Amino acid sequence: MNDQHFDALTWENLTWHDIQAIGIALAERHPGENLLTLPPERLVELVAGLPGFQTGATRPDDFLLSAISTAWIGAVEGEDDTSPFEHLA
Repeated sequence: MNDQHFDALTWENLTWHDIQAIGIALAERHPGENLLTLPPERLVELVAGLPGFQTGATRPDDFLLSAISTAWIGAVEGEDDTSPFEHLA
């Protein structure tokens, strides 16, 4: 996993645009989620449930959800770029 760690005391007031921080937080808080089959609605639910997350009135667009998914996968894979999900693809 990525060397950066999510800390609810450090990452306050997360918004949809805090893509890398959200990716790290999701990797740490939801290690068992299958990122390859995760529906967008579930991703929105998981992000909105993060401590310190400010949901606001807007729903993220597909571009933001894709960027968050990519950041989450990157946080799970780490620098060696090995994925625990390769066997599921």
